[in-house]
Amino acid sequence: MGDRQWRPTLARLGYNLIIHLLIPAAILHFLWRSRREAGYRRHLGERLALGAPPPPLPDLWIHAVSLGEMRVAGTLLRALAASRPTLRLLLTTVTPAGRTEAERMRAQGLPLEVRYLPLDSPVLMRRFITRVRPRVLVLIETELWPNLLRQGHLAGLPVVLVNARLSPALRATYRRFRLLYGPLLGTIEWIAAQGPGDAREFRDLGAGRVEVTGNLKFDLPPVPPAPALERAQLASGQLWLAGSTHPGEEALVLDVHHRLQATGRGARIQLLLAPRHPARSSEVIALARAEGFSVIARSAIGTAGTSADVIVLDTLGELAALYALADAAFVGGSLVAQGGQNPLEPIAAGCPVVIGPDTRNFADMIEQLRDAGALLQVADADDLLQALERLLGDPGAGRAQVARAREVVAANSGATAHTLQLLEPLLPGPQDATGHTTRALHDAR
Repeated sequence: MGDRQWRPTLARLGYNLIIHLLIPAAILHFLWRSRREAGYRRHLGERLALGAPPPPLPDLWIHAVSLGEMRVAGTLLRALAASRPTLRLLLTTVTPAGRTEAERMRAQGLPLEVRYLPLDSPVLMRRFITRVRPRVLVLIETELWPNLLRQGHLAGLPVVLVNARLSPALRATYRRFRLLYGPLLGTIEWIAAQGPGDAREFRDLGAGRVEVTGNLKFDLPPVPPAPALERAQLASGQLWLAGSTHPGEEALVLDVHHRLQATGRGARIQLLLAPRHPARSSEVIALARAEGFSVIARSAIGTAGTSADVIVLDTLGELAALYALADAAFVGGSLVAQGGQNPLEPIAAGCPVVIGPDTRNFADMIEQLRDAGALLQVADADDLLQALERLLGDPGAGRAQVARAREVVAANSGATAHTLQLLEPLLPGPQDATGHTTRALHDAR
């Protein structure tokens, strides 16, 4: 065998050696993180492919790494449940936030089982796939774990990648490790890419069938029911919401809030500050107090309401609905070098959006919205202050911005239907989705 033929095998062996050496460190990492976020300690055995397989065994396995991808999975799951209500579904994730969202969807009536994905060891992945025996595996966006792909391929499990995208950082990573990822990408049944640029990158890296289906995030779910918090419980005046903020960003947001309150426009302005990870809420509360604000945690607000300057969101599952209470929203991860978060959630809630300069995670989406005048993109905290003053001072401008945003969303919708059309040939027929014949044939594959 020539040197070129050996290289992918050597790359895979090197990766597996590193993974096995890192497993103890990963378990210690989860235990360390659990000091602040208890979810990292729960179900720890699932990280090692321990525990009983889900009852019943699934027809379809969907994997979404964390909260954002889990919401994309929810869009697909709702459509699947409507078209194939008898499908047996398994949903896996990596983070406690992703698991909380998955369990929330299950509580709302979606027929699914929830598990953590095992660590990417060949032994653990083989054990998990052998015990679960799914019919199809759907990966959301960029979850390309080498042993997950390889063991799925060896087990004859069709693997598809939906809403696929490649950020600049991931493009560089996959190119650097082309010897490892190239052969694995070639085993994927098909890839549904968000845009032509993503499709081209996947083909260049070695993927076979790649189709452009659009971005599932544009197929917005219905706005969630109103949260327990109501506008009447807030101080009279105006409310702006800083959502999904990251470390270093809250200080900038609080400084902007100081200056907004000092503008003297005659209206009381409150800030609802929602860190990307609610486990950081105590840290953010302490920061706001140190800046001289009166502060309250969202969970501490009673029926009498609050007049605090700053409300810090310390709960999960409410942010989408809380956007509907706000007069303007800043979407975080964009004033610091985090690539930005998804701006469509506040748009769905009818809230005008401001976003910072770093939006590489959603570059194509932001470009469309910005060019249509459907959001305001700012360069820094000074620009953020000016944008908020404009939106809070002219509600009509905010309503017009939301209307333009919804036009952009409508023009880009349809990715869910296209993705389901691609997925349809891999799913069990309606007549065998609940019977034993499909499982017997699948087991004999």
